[in-house]
Amino acid sequence: MTGLVPTLRLVLRRDRIQLIVWLLLYVSMAASAYSVAKTNYADPAALQSAALAATENPSLVALFGPVYSATVGAVGMIKMVVMMAAALGLLTGLLVIRHTRADEESGRREMLGASAIDRTAPPIAALIESAGLSLAIGVLSTLTLIGMGADARGSVVFGLLWALVGIVFAAFALVCAQVTEGARAARGLFAVGLGGAYLLRALGDVSVLDPDGAAPAEPGWASWLSPLGWAQQLRPFAGDRLWPAIPLILLSVAFVAVALRLAANRDLGAGLIPVGRGRERASTLLGSVEALTWRLHRGQLIGWTVGFLAVGAAFGGMGSAIDSLAGNEGTREMLERIGGSGSSLLDVFFGAEFSIMAMATAALGISIVNTACSEETSGRAEYLLSAPVQRLRWYVSHLTAAVIATSVATLALGVGVSLTAGRQLIVPAMAALPAVWVITAIAALAGALSAQWASVGWIVLAACVMMLVADVLKLPDWVSKLSPFNHVATQPGATVLTSATLVLVAIAALGLIAAATSESRRDLAA
Repeated sequence: MTGLVPTLRLVLRRDRIQLIVWLLLYVSMAASAYSVAKTNYADPAALQSAALAATENPSLVALFGPVYSATVGAVGMIKMVVMMAAALGLLTGLLVIRHTRADEESGRREMLGASAIDRTAPPIAALIESAGLSLAIGVLSTLTLIGMGADARGSVVFGLLWALVGIVFAAFALVCAQVTEGARAARGLFAVGLGGAYLLRALGDVSVLDPDGAAPAEPGWASWLSPLGWAQQLRPFAGDRLWPAIPLILLSVAFVAVALRLAANRDLGAGLIPVGRGRERASTLLGSVEALTWRLHRGQLIGWTVGFLAVGAAFGGMGSAIDSLAGNEGTREMLERIGGSGSSLLDVFFGAEFSIMAMATAALGISIVNTACSEETSGRAEYLLSAPVQRLRWYVSHLTAAVIATSVATLALGVGVSLTAGRQLIVPAMAALPAVWVITAIAALAGALSAQWASVGWIVLAACVMMLVADVLKLPDWVSKLSPFNHVATQPGATVLTSATLVLVAIAALGLIAAATSESRRDLAA
């Protein structure tokens, strides 16, 4: 294929630092998880107790999946199998979109197309990079675990799981990049697919929980609709099944075939879903910069709101399955350690899910404030500001949109849960908003200092996600406390308005004010 090798070299050159960082981070997480498990679960009784506690707690099962066998590997790697695999899929998907649809949107792809390269070379190069990263992480993690004394077959299956999840979501992102006409829309479509896969897997696992804490023989039917559910059924260190790898490979091949077919037959910059060109004359409602900002973010606001409403309804519907476990004494003991004395099983579950969804909401806030950066780097902001439009007013409109959008989406989540759970859960669902606003403010301030620092917000959010496994990485307690999500009370019945919450609101406000001030004092795209 003409131009594939130089295009691949360019892609690797642009990402060389982050590829090395992610590779070392994932291998370190796998090694740390197994090392902690060997130390903490040397006693068979402690190992059996940990496996039982993880499998009978629905909040843990929804997040990480059940423990199918009481082995050191299965118990110790519980946070790695599904959650960190999904995080790897998110990473590879965003890499693919960056080097495909985002390059087309910025005009970089058109410049490359002026040279002697095949039009399918850029998407294939992006896919090779992401697949190579996934395979490298899988292989090095396998070798590291075997070197630490882990079961060889289980280590191979675990590495295969990570590699396949990274590849299948990279291939899915390649399809998203061909379907849409903008990088933001491609990322949104990809996020919906990844989030839906995680939710289906969680629904399937929770639906078959045993009140006695016994590991289910197979997951519920919903899990079989999800690639993450298929990957989980490889069951590393707990049966080591290889046949679920077949549908993952076939799905990856199908995604790649569809994506390359679309890439070869569409116009540069076009997508399968065309963007409407609008009317010849704008509505009077678009007579202000705030209205234009609303128009830019309208699609993703509606999409996230509807999606969060559906996710909330699904979480609320899990209540009946979770209530059936409330009489288990072991579960109650774990609840006292996790949620405090007097907490109900259902409340702890909702609190955990609200915390996780708050991190997803932060992604919406980052996406909106980063739109201002993309408007600058693409040159569109320059055209807009050449009119009698104040730059501060233009930028503040994006910050305001981020705050409103995250609030509306979180409200939709609370409404969805309340409708199906039969109780008012809007307040605890919105309790994490101050933490969301802090992450949004950090992203805004970084982008305001320099339009080239738009990725800082995503790095900070990724660090917050990694802090969920701070115990696995043997990090000190103060490290996990750096995450603003650890200072909000999302459990129903807890006090929402605390001193920590007020501090987070103040930090977010100061960050947004600093971002607006910094943006108005520098040159465009500087």
